[in-house]
This record gives sequence, structure tokens and C-alpha cells, in this order.
Amino acid sequence: MMQSPHVQSAHKFRIDPTVRSLLLLAAALCLAGAVFSAEAALGVEREALRRALRATVLVLTPNDAGEIDRTGSGTVLDPDKGYILTNFHVMADPETGAWVNREGTAAIGVITEDIRSAPVLRYKARMVNYDVKYDLALLQIVGHLDDDNAGLPANLGLTTVPRGDSDDLLPGDRLAVIGYPGLGGVTVTYTEGVVSGFLDEDNDGEFEWIKTDAEVNPGNSGGLAIDSAGNFIGVPTSGYSRADVAGKISLVRPASIALRFYDNAVLGQGGRSGAGSPGAALSSSREATIAAVEFGAAVNRQSKVTQPLTVFPSGSTDIYVSFEFNGFRNGQRFSYVWKLDGETVYSDAFAWQEGASGTSWLHLYSTEGLPDGVYTVEMRLDGVLLHAASVTVGARSTGAADASFGAITFAAGVTDDLEPIQPGDSFVDVKTVYAIFSVGNMRKGALWRTRWLYEGDEVLSEKDVWSASDVRKTWVSLTHPDGLPVGRYSLELYIGERLAQRGDFTIAARTPERSGRTVSVVGVVRDINNSRLPVVGALVVLLKPGVRAQEWIDSDFDAGLIYATGTSGRRGAYQLNARVTPGASHALVVVHEDYQPLIVDGYTFPADAGDPYQLDVALRR
Repeated sequence: MMQSPHVQSAHKFRIDPTVRSLLLLAAALCLAGAVFSAEAALGVEREALRRALRATVLVLTPNDAGEIDRTGSGTVLDPDKGYILTNFHVMADPETGAWVNREGTAAIGVITEDIRSAPVLRYKARMVNYDVKYDLALLQIVGHLDDDNAGLPANLGLTTVPRGDSDDLLPGDRLAVIGYPGLGGVTVTYTEGVVSGFLDEDNDGEFEWIKTDAEVNPGNSGGLAIDSAGNFIGVPTSGYSRADVAGKISLVRPASIALRFYDNAVLGQGGRSGAGSPGAALSSSREATIAAVEFGAAVNRQSKVTQPLTVFPSGSTDIYVSFEFNGFRNGQRFSYVWKLDGETVYSDAFAWQEGASGTSWLHLYSTEGLPDGVYTVEMRLDGVLLHAASVTVGARSTGAADASFGAITFAAGVTDDLEPIQPGDSFVDVKTVYAIFSVGNMRKGALWRTRWLYEGDEVLSEKDVWSASDVRKTWVSLTHPDGLPVGRYSLELYIGERLAQRGDFTIAARTPERSGRTVSVVGVVRDINNSRLPVVGALVVLLKPGVRAQEWIDSDFDAGLIYATGTSGRRGAYQLNARVTPGASHALVVVHEDYQPLIVDGYTFPADAGDPYQLDVALRR
């Protein structure tokens, strides 16, 4: 009898010195007090409200059958990268952790020019990070609802809001809640109230909730709470009422917690990006890859299979599979499933903690011996299938008893020695993708078949007769004369009618090329607590692309790392002394002796930035 297999994963724990330095720097500089905006400073309350309404989106989460299962709201925190903050319970069951749909996706509705009208369902977003404890989730727009394969425009047409300081709130302060509760129609809803108090659930000195009498109803979850200036101060999450006292209280997750979650997810280093700035790029599961998959009976200290096998002898107790990963991020949900002849025998999931790239392994075993059959392992990141591969244990009853195909390596080309050229699981703008795999004990005359799938649908299936008996390695390919369409592909290899191997790869959309156009950068530096008070003599520094602020600090402020500078004049206005390329990313540092410094790593100038480009900054004393 087969015992419950036990799966292990190699976990490597390390602290990057740069990360430690940035964490210390963030604490020392009190970055939580800085606000950074790529748009003109808010002048009137009506404009602040208009911006907040536009920053609130509708979130509709379908189940795997395509039916809308949950509705909620979200707040755009990065209009360029398409990052949206919402509640975890809008995307999943907070009690079990089960996602509403396998891919963790949702439809996003945005407000049109007429704010009073119903939102337009325009984008598809995927959950790229979450925190069950605080009921928070980060979504990123990944495509159009009407055409999932169409590339996203450089300008998504989104709006964000300035960051507020929820720690400055006191009972009696005014606040407002914005969202889509569905009461009285599908248009955006605005309700006002006061801060009724605060709630420290675990008595650790940090308030987990803002209590308010503003209405938070089903559908408001994950939306936006703002202060009287239109600043982001929290995430409306739930409401409680008691009929016996005819009262109701609503709970808002404070911005201090919500923005900390967001910054950790986006920057990955405990720092922060400013409101309206994209921060660092957050790798999504669509960008992550798994390659160099091999099976064997043991792994070495480098987490690699020692002797790759395509067929294990009957009675084998252990199957190891090693793989190279790239584009991962700590905290993402890594899951895997082992199947025996198509039936699941073991599955597990955990938060990834092995860094962005490297080599790892999984292990399936039974002390009494694994039953004969075809074992398939499927690996997913945040619900997206990254790789599936198969291996055989024991002899089979088919005509090709011990025949097998090894794990598939996809590549943009193949050498005469059958070595892959530019191997990987993601390709851009290619007409042909090659699949290279090892062969074990295939006899001349054996029937075999290839089956190619695009987004789960079969696009090509070919049967053939094996023509040689001494082949150890071979390849097949998929070609389209106009280039392979953007999307996810799978290849299945059959020996007879038996599925012997499977692999997956992605054709990704090409990133729009920069036109070479440059723009001037101008702006105004103001006091965060008084928008009419200009900050005179502030130094604005833009570092060269790829240089982080901590590197510049560690270099004793090496002038060679600076791309452009500017100093604010009598009215707080400045202009950088070099033009920038739209679409380029730079680290930004703003300092003044009477104010807390502002540091934003990886600020990306919009691809459609006007000339001049207005970049206003607010500093806190």
C-alpha cells in the first residue's frame, strides 16, 4: 500500500546587505511621512474628490465556471503599472485561503469621463500578493477583458490619490468612504462620517482598525477611505450592526498598515514609493519561469538531480525533480501537484521564500515503493501553471514497455548537436519555438504523437511512427509564419495512447520601444501640511538608470552617479538640468535641511509624458 508521499522543498534563507541598509535608511529618514505626486498639487476640495472617485475601481471576481462570485472595490495605487489595492476576501475565502478562481483574476471596472455614470468593465487583473492576517490583496492589471492577448497601452487611463497619514487621525475627524456597494445601482457611492475610535485587536500597540460611522456595506470592501483633503487613509473592510441597539459601526484598515503591505510587495525592501509613482516593477507570475527540469533518485548540495532519469525501476521509493526558477518573488503562493496516471496523489502550497532566481527541488516518496505508472508534477505560481513534466516508474503494458521521453526544454533554436539556443519558458516575437527532449528505449516502429495546445485548446496534433531505435535525444517545433500569438502554450508527447511528457511555455507581448524622445522635467516643491507654502532651496536629484539611492549614499554621494539635478527657487519651482526619456526609470532624492528627505527608487516616467513633464513634490518638516 502506498503511504502518503512526503514532499520537501529546499529553502535558502539569507538577508541581502542592501536590503538591510535600505530598511535602516527607511527607518532613519521616516519615509512614511513623505508624499510624492506626478500630477499638479490639489488646489480645491472638489478636484480632490474628483480624483478620489476616479481612483476607486469596481472589482468583480468570477469563479472557475465564469460566474461572478464576489463583488468589491479597489484603489489604484499605481496608475502606470496598474497596481490596485483591495481586500483579500474579495479574491478568496479568508477562512480556508481557497481562491475564488484558480488564476486569482478579477474584472476591473473604471469610471468614464462622466463620473456619475456606471463604470466600464475594461481590464483583467491578477492577484500578485496578499496578506490574510490584514485581509489585504494587491492586484495588477494584466490584460484587456475583451482581448486577453492584446498588449496593454502605455497609458492605462487610471488615476491615483495622494497618501495620507492615518496615524494623525483623532476621534471626531471627518472621513469619507468610496466604493461600489451595489445599493441603489452600480454607480460609485460616496458616504461621509467621522472617526469614531480605534481598535487594537491583539494589544500590541498598533491599531489594526479605524472605527467610523460612515457606511461600509457589501461591495465597499477593498475600496477607498479618504480624509478631508482627499488623501488615502485606509481600506474600508467590514461593517457591524446590532438590531437591539439600532447601531452600526464600520471598520477601515488604516493606511499605515495597508501602505506598508503595498510598499513591501512592490519594493520588496521595506521602503516606499510615493502616491502616483510606480516604484519598482513587481514580478508577476506571468513573468516567472521554470526551466531545466530533471528527475532523479537524489539531489546534491546545489539542489540539482545527480543522475537524470526518464524511467525509474519498479519498486523505486523516491522521485526528486530539480528545476531552475527565475522571476519569482518571496511571498508569492507556490503550489504543486503530483499525479499518477492522471490522478492526484499529493499536493501542497506555501509562500515562496527562496528569492528571485536559483535552483530548487521537490520530492515524492513512499517507503513501500511507488506504484508503477506515469508520474506528472505540475508547478504553479499564484495559480498560474508554469511547468508540467512527467516521468515513468516501472514497465508499462503498452507495446513500448519501457519507452519514455524526458523533460522538455523549450528554446528559440537548436544546434546540430541538439543543444537548445536561448532556452526558456517565455519568448517574445518569435515565429518558431523548439522543444528538445531526451528519449529512452523507443523502438523502431513504435507509434507516438505530438499535441500542441494554445490557451488550453488543441491547435495541432500529429501522429507518426518512430523511425530509429538508437535515438537518445530529439526535437519538435511549432511555427507560425506571422509569429506565434501572445499567450500560453502546452506540448504533450504521447507514446501510443499514453501521455509520456508535457511542458508549457509563454509567448509574451513585446514591450513598446522607446521613441528616443526626451522631455524637460519641471515642478514645485511644497510643504506637505500647507500646499501654499513653497520649499525654497530644496535639492532635487535624479540618479542614472539602474542606480539605487542606497548605492549613491554608500558611494559618499558620488557625482558620477547623478543623471540630473535642480534646486527649487523663491516660489518652490525647479527645473532639472537634463532632459529625460519617457518610459525610463530613475531613483529620485529630494533633500532640504529643514525637511525630511524624500527617496523614491525606480520612478518611471510615463511613456506618453508631455514636454515639459510636471513633477511636483511635497515634503514634511
